Amino acid sequence: MGLIPQHSIDAVINANDIVDVVSRYVRLEKKSSLNLFGLCPFHEEKTPSFSVSPGKQIFYCFGCHKGGNVIKFIQEIEHLSFPEAIRFLAERAGIALEETEEDSQWREKADRKRAAAEALLEAARFYYTNLEGSGGQEARQYLEKRGVDRALRRKYGLGYAPAYGETLYDALRKKGIPDGAMLDAGLIARSSRMDGYYDFFRHRIMFPIIGGYSKVLAFGGRAIRDGGPKYINSPDTVVYQKGKHLFGMPQAISANKRTWYLVEGYMDVIALAKIGIYQAVATLGTALTDYQARAIGRHVDGVLLLMDSDRAGRAAALNAHEIFESIEVPASFILLKEAKDPDDYLNQFGSQRLSASLKVALDRSEYRLELLKMDVNAEIGVPQAEYRNRAIDILAQEKDGVKREIYAGRLAKELQLNVASLINEIDRRRSFQHKGDDAATVTMVPRLVEQKRRRRASSRSVSRELFLLTLLTFDHTLSHLRLCLTEQELKGFVMTDDVKDLLLSDEARRPISFDDFDSDFMRNLAKSAIKEAMTGEISLARLDAAIGNTLARLTEDLSDEEAGSRLAKSADSLHALLIRQHREVTDAKMTKDEICGIFLDRLVYLRMSSWIAAAEQWHGDALELELAGSKEEAERLYAKAATYTMAAETYRMLIQGD
Repeated sequence: MGLIPQHSIDAVINANDIVDVVSRYVRLEKKSSLNLFGLCPFHEEKTPSFSVSPGKQIFYCFGCHKGGNVIKFIQEIEHLSFPEAIRFLAERAGIALEETEEDSQWREKADRKRAAAEALLEAARFYYTNLEGSGGQEARQYLEKRGVDRALRRKYGLGYAPAYGETLYDALRKKGIPDGAMLDAGLIARSSRMDGYYDFFRHRIMFPIIGGYSKVLAFGGRAIRDGGPKYINSPDTVVYQKGKHLFGMPQAISANKRTWYLVEGYMDVIALAKIGIYQAVATLGTALTDYQARAIGRHVDGVLLLMDSDRAGRAAALNAHEIFESIEVPASFILLKEAKDPDDYLNQFGSQRLSASLKVALDRSEYRLELLKMDVNAEIGVPQAEYRNRAIDILAQEKDGVKREIYAGRLAKELQLNVASLINEIDRRRSFQHKGDDAATVTMVPRLVEQKRRRRASSRSVSRELFLLTLLTFDHTLSHLRLCLTEQELKGFVMTDDVKDLLLSDEARRPISFDDFDSDFMRNLAKSAIKEAMTGEISLARLDAAIGNTLARLTEDLSDEEAGSRLAKSADSLHALLIRQHREVTDAKMTKDEICGIFLDRLVYLRMSSWIAAAEQWHGDALELELAGSKEEAERLYAKAATYTMAAETYRMLIQGD
């Protein structure tokens, strides 16, 4: 990068008042006649020690001792180099920097960004005009039916992308926006014949992603009619990275509240806005990143996690809590039990009930216990003993001793148990946990066996996997059933060729296999059960016998008498669970087609869970390789992990109709 003349630097400093710039990131209050004060954005504190001097045009923190002029502030807050910070501020102030010969490469990059930004701004205007014009009638009706009036549409800059393939492209061309800028902005894509372009977003409600200083960075598009993916998001571009931005950020900052809501989707932000809550932001089709969490943390004293109630949403909420905890931003959970997300909840139950539900915040252990209770109530064949064991395991991971006792008291009352005995069992399990471990859900297979065999940690319930094998005893032909995912079903989903190839591969579509199961015990049991189902010999009695045989094989090298006693109890529990599951399926009087449907749903869930688990392992291995200097091998594993994760998520959306 070439040198920037000093007079250009001075012009940038003079054009950017430090109070105006800092106020975009920090809430400042006048505590003296000379300086403004606020909570430092560079370290956690409760008493403001961050000062800004309007007269001297400098900032200084008396806590962490960071300080400097407006350029230094932008360097620190946006993680930019000195030249990048100057250009950032120059662009904010509309100043054209003098360029040197050496700076041609940077100038070209900056020109591309400016052109893409202009294309995005014009696109936002185009979409908004379309929504409010005659061509947006269907889109307006769609939004108005959901309670999104014109004031809300305007506040969040909502728009409409017409159904015809080149409408935006033609409109921007008439305004002199070049094709390259539209491509860089992620607004258009090349046709398959490479002889033209088509609009990336078509027949969708448009949600603009707005960054600092009200710049349009990207879009999310929601389908108005069924068919194809419900949401499509802009790809990463020269001006936009998914992991660095959030939908609703400018509106949340303007709300001037110190507690924000983190939600998953665009319509969830809008749903909260409909009841007067504007301090809500949404991640953009990805899990919360550390960067996004820190961006939120600069403006809040706490965060309420209001994610979807499905498995992906639960995992996202727990992951977000972990990230906020790591940067010392307090976070709690809101759980809407009767609906998938805030938008659904509002549509079903109305604003008063949603407002009341938002006042019930849960800590991590309360949240996990509520989820466990929901799962147990919804799942066939979960005995009280398993519910108790899984609840105790959650409480054993609670670090706060007072909370452990409170929740143990509630559980004891619910299950009519002795409180002291329950607390003793919680303490006993805590003593076996490694420090800092977030142990997997307890299963009925003894931990001693799991440790002896060094099995993979599993969060999936044995009862879920056993239920899949139980269904084979009702129809052995299910063991030959393949997942019939077709290329036609994948149309409309944006994905790489690697992801598409994986989804259409035999690995994805093959019949049930022991590889779909989590622990060593369940894989061995599944291998035996599937083999018998293939030959038509499986029955309830044979599956029951296989449980005992599998446990015996896995523990034949254990001499510990106590271990043997525990294994006998585990075998009894598993036998009882099998009988109960079989009886409940029988009592349900399901048809073969209904059993087949349930079987396929469970199989997809198991297979996609195993892909995600494998991807997490590859990601960890890649990180170790990268640290060891094996960059090429690390990149290969990172790519493989990304492919399997995206494939699993795409399959999930396809099954759930997202």
